[in-house]
Amino acid sequence: MSLSQIPEKWDGEADVIVVGAGTAGLPAAIAAQDEGAKVLVLEVWSGPASSLAYIAGGTPFMGTDVQKAAGVDDSAEKCFAEAMKVSGGDPKLYEVLAKRQMDTYEWLKAQGAKVIGVFEAPGHSLPRIHRWEGHGAGLLKVLRNKVEEKGIEIRFKHRADRLVQDPATGRIIGVRARHEDKDLYFRARKGVILANGGFIRNKEMIAEYGPYYIECVPVTPPTHMGDGLRMVLDVGGATYGIGIAVCPSISACTETGHTTIIPNHGAISVNVHGERWCDEMCTDWGTYSPMFRDIVRQDPHGGLHFNIYDSLIREETSPEAYRQIKEYQADTLEELAKTVGVNAEGLAKTIEEYNNDIEKYGYDRKYNRRAWGGLHGNEPPPKIEKPPFYAMKCKVSLSSLKGGVKINTRAQVVDNFDAPIPGLYAAGEVAGGFCNKPDAYYAGIMTLQSFVLGRVAAENAAAETAA
Repeated sequence: MSLSQIPEKWDGEADVIVVGAGTAGLPAAIAAQDEGAKVLVLEVWSGPASSLAYIAGGTPFMGTDVQKAAGVDDSAEKCFAEAMKVSGGDPKLYEVLAKRQMDTYEWLKAQGAKVIGVFEAPGHSLPRIHRWEGHGAGLLKVLRNKVEEKGIEIRFKHRADRLVQDPATGRIIGVRARHEDKDLYFRARKGVILANGGFIRNKEMIAEYGPYYIECVPVTPPTHMGDGLRMVLDVGGATYGIGIAVCPSISACTETGHTTIIPNHGAISVNVHGERWCDEMCTDWGTYSPMFRDIVRQDPHGGLHFNIYDSLIREETSPEAYRQIKEYQADTLEELAKTVGVNAEGLAKTIEEYNNDIEKYGYDRKYNRRAWGGLHGNEPPPKIEKPPFYAMKCKVSLSSLKGGVKINTRAQVVDNFDAPIPGLYAAGEVAGGFCNKPDAYYAGIMTLQSFVLGRVAAENAAAETAA
């Protein structure tokens, strides 16, 4: 069946159809129903499949109660001026985030989400990354529970793979989904919201758009196969930043595949020779992506590296930094190096130089690391000297795409002439607009835009006149 053919029989219908039960899709479903729309969610997985469950960080918000209690004077204008400097993007979309970020923060709390702390991430001049109780997985559970509480229908194991377009008007009026080897058609009376993630699990697309990172560890749901991008391209939709979409992210444990933020909490990172190659806080870059781009250049098989720390750093770090990560422990650095396969002489020399600098100057002179990071913020970095010592064996991860389909400030998908495709919206990782510089991701923006634009898409789709 072609896009221009309307099925003789629909297998279900709703005012708003949301494709994807994740970081953007669940907020979109809740918000659309709150606007009075009947909502149907189509999810390819057997449960909510969200990158939110994989994240080790948090979400940036500005001017919150938590920041004020910590004495942090912040604003959306400060944050997004930094974001534009670091990663670029569409200023109009950042204006939407600036306008809606605070009410989205309060909205998340109203759904039952709880903030347990705020910290400073690379590229951010202030502590504004809010960490949720239960972290990403906990927040996903809160949103899933709210969807169930509201009685919103989610059809799991339904893989949406094609949009249905009215040949007379060009309007998107439905979705085709594959379920148990059958093609089913669902009518959308008002609009379709694509929130089904990116293509990080699609090796062919990674090879096309980011071949240098083909061996990196994907840390997104296995359902992120690029279905949303293909659906949009089939109806003439445009893209934004698709050529730089594949961007290296933080360390991922080679054994478990889970990410860690331990280098931002005092640990150092070394290559197989035991040598550091950068400031782990990425102060000069304003983003962590170039750090991991550079280690991929040293090791093209995924950027093998090792995060090294001592018992003091471990005690002073939030537990999620090493939760679900295989750690190696030893009483001496030499023993640790032999255990993980790092050059022992190189590691000993690196840590001796590093500790001497911290003791004499209060900072690392070689790469200009001046901050401890994490809960210690801009305090001087600690020496690595208190046994036992720890190591993580890691590769570079791919955590989210930094480009995707092109949308406007109403979260409508647009064509190559910036004209909206009627009835079609997108939010979350499937959408681009928040980065136009290679390897220059501003920490936390993808999660924030998922929450904000998921709600924006829902409000606008629910306000459409029913077809």
